[in-house]
Amino acid sequence: MSLHWPLVGDASLMHYVVFLAGRGLTPYKDIVDVNLPGTYAVNWLVMHIFGTGALAWRLYDIALGLAAAGAMTWIAWPVDRLAGPLAGALFFLIHGRDGIAELGQRDLLMAVLLLWAVALVLAAMQRGRIAFVAVAAVLAGFAATVKPTAAVFWLVTLIFVALSPTARMWRRVWLWGMGLAPFLIAPVVELLVIDREGAWSRFWFVVARLDPLHNTLLRVPGRYFLAHPLPSTLLPLTVIGVVAVALRRHEGSRLFSAIEALVGINFLCGLFSFFIQRKALPYHRYPADAFLILLLCLIFFHAVNERQVSKALVFTGAAGLLFASLVIAPQSLARTLRLRASADDFSTLLQGDLTHLEGASFGGASLDGQVQCIDFTAGCATTLYRMRLRESTGFLYDCYAFQPAANAVVREYREEFHAALLARPPEVIVLSDQDCGHPDSFGDIDRWPALEQFIQDDYVLVKQVTPPGPVRWADNSAVPYSYRIYVRRR
Repeated sequence: MSLHWPLVGDASLMHYVVFLAGRGLTPYKDIVDVNLPGTYAVNWLVMHIFGTGALAWRLYDIALGLAAAGAMTWIAWPVDRLAGPLAGALFFLIHGRDGIAELGQRDLLMAVLLLWAVALVLAAMQRGRIAFVAVAAVLAGFAATVKPTAAVFWLVTLIFVALSPTARMWRRVWLWGMGLAPFLIAPVVELLVIDREGAWSRFWFVVARLDPLHNTLLRVPGRYFLAHPLPSTLLPLTVIGVVAVALRRHEGSRLFSAIEALVGINFLCGLFSFFIQRKALPYHRYPADAFLILLLCLIFFHAVNERQVSKALVFTGAAGLLFASLVIAPQSLARTLRLRASADDFSTLLQGDLTHLEGASFGGASLDGQVQCIDFTAGCATTLYRMRLRESTGFLYDCYAFQPAANAVVREYREEFHAALLARPPEVIVLSDQDCGHPDSFGDIDRWPALEQFIQDDYVLVKQVTPPGPVRWADNSAVPYSYRIYVRRR
């Protein structure tokens, strides 16, 4: 069905960083990137366990889906043995419809780790074994090295446990110690590795200066999040869930069970994580989606299985399960099956052109270390990864350099990027028309006069290419990005 999907988007960029690290470059010190260390660690593991290609990444994505379903099954087991598998299948199908570029996304990994953290916390509460809390803390701590908002989920979960009747059997100091100390293991280890590699100052530049700049780009107005707190796919199912809870209240039943309450507060944390990133990207919803889908399945199965409830509540629960199984699931599967990767997309065409250049203009010599991308996520770095070519500098993104020069971080980024180009001028420059935060065009280079002059003085435009067909990585087709290839004057 989807095993043929290519490696694109963020996944290919992270693979490329790991590839460059394998060639002797150090993230942050030699490679300028805003992602946290946990992201590289996961990509390194995947590349060494599953492999380095597109199929390996798809298998990893499927493994994440199975892991999510496993955690949901554990959480929902006391309610119904089918609740977890249904929630897991629904979550994975909705993830699939989001598109090819969302495979193995960081927020998906975070959602899986947090689901297992919640499962272990519930096991600790049900069995009275505080050691499960420590294991959950390790998972949540690693999730925080991928996306820092995971810390909010874990803090709220710990507060929930501390306030629960079960916590009375544990000393609070012991509970908080077991919940916080193991949480710090992954962050501390990764900070020690950064220090050992001599990348501490550059890491601090990324965290304290470049990340805040990144977070100001491509932001969606706050009113969007008020109008669209939930994905449209899940809105009807959520309405049915609200009706079921209202019927519970009307009948005098307990509004939420302990399991539902813990899952529910993690869903609210997911909404916070979605909002705080302010970009409204599909994968930013994954933690919220995972906990919401699980919560709804818990509510529906509880309504169907509970005795001494009204027929209206049973009917509502059954309606929710049928809608999820017969409408959302097949619709999501159908949309996933429609996704296609073009045989003549940006990266495929660019790979052909660079291969031709190696033979025609460079006498068969490799372009390793001789190509510089002036691109964000259009596909230049993806191409270099496919060809296993090291970039001329460690600057992977042009997005930050084309922001207003009044920003001190932008000026510093430009100066360092320009200095790296002058220190090691590439033989080939690939410029895409992707323009971060502006209408796409090759005119973005006008906003960085030093780079424009550098190219005009020393390079010749040899080719401009626009892929012929639309991009169908997601349900809605998109106009493909174009690229120009410049070759250094000899």
